[in-house]
Amino acid sequence: MASQRDTLRVGAAVLGAVAVLAVVGRITSPEAPASRSQPTPTTTPAPPQQLTLPDRWATAQIEVGHGGGPLVFDAGSLWVGAWRDGQVVRVDPRSNRVVARFPAGGRNPAGMAVGAGTIWVVHSDTDEVVRLDPGTGRVVARIKLEPLPFEFAPGDRRFLPSLVAVGAGAGWVATGRGAVARIDLASNRVVAVIKLRPGSPAGIAVAARSVWVAAGGDGVARIEAATNRLLGTIGLDIYAERVAVGGGAIWVAGPTTDPIVEMAGAVARIDAATGRVREIVPTGLPIGLAAAASAVLVTEPDAVGGALECIQPGATPSGMTLQPALGELAVGGGAVWVADRRGSLVYRLDPDRLPC
Repeated sequence: MASQRDTLRVGAAVLGAVAVLAVVGRITSPEAPASRSQPTPTTTPAPPQQLTLPDRWATAQIEVGHGGGPLVFDAGSLWVGAWRDGQVVRVDPRSNRVVARFPAGGRNPAGMAVGAGTIWVVHSDTDEVVRLDPGTGRVVARIKLEPLPFEFAPGDRRFLPSLVAVGAGAGWVATGRGAVARIDLASNRVVAVIKLRPGSPAGIAVAARSVWVAAGGDGVARIEAATNRLLGTIGLDIYAERVAVGGGAIWVAGPTTDPIVEMAGAVARIDAATGRVREIVPTGLPIGLAAAASAVLVTEPDAVGGALECIQPGATPSGMTLQPALGELAVGGGAVWVADRRGSLVYRLDPDRLPC
């Protein structure tokens, strides 16, 4: 059985690694390790005046271009949505270098996922999903999302996709208009549309034979993948905007709707098997969310720049303030990957060099 250190090293350990300034209140920062020689991080040129994490925390800083999109670790690589450049960027975790830049398959890309041998990018302006070959960037399929089977407004049935996930033998595309489309992997056709309540979801994930959609003020919606049936919506004291899966848990994050909570946001832990809410933890306002083996990482805004917080089941959260302000997160390849929210860098944090 893995030790607690092994299971949490890509989660809780990270929090001590990027501290620059101590947080007041309930969030505390561990002391910095004694000064010692460090390997020179692999870097590419950064824009002038851009703040960077200290070398002792980040083992690499990678220039990826103008981001704005998600970070996804899958198929042995880190994939970055450089949406302001209209590109998908591939980072090799062995060399910490950008090894490919692909056009995102159209204008105004939105959500991205990697699975079933392709990169999936949704385009709301054209109501389509584009599948890209991860080796060449070639478009292998353009999947048109037909009008919704109901009117969102009088005479308006456009799908307007915003999110995509791959799992349970299908592609799943969500829209803030209250629907999720199931796409058959072989035929690249929409085979089912599941109706939800309208909202502004910013997260979708597949786990435990279910599709989980962050459904704003309604909480998180659960769809049974085998039957395409909406099992229900789990109410939370959270305006659900983010969802991540890992360690048998569904983590849902967003602004809190509980009037007695002083913190701006919260993260809920849901048992993936039973759908029961195990705990809701007050946090800062979540921006990025990524699950590790038995913890979840959250990036938050802060008066100084930003904060990175770690939440473990049943434990007091730990974290610290930092500069620069960080945004999207991903875990994979033995590392934690964090995007600079205001710049063009992605940082690699190595758990082996971080205190736990």
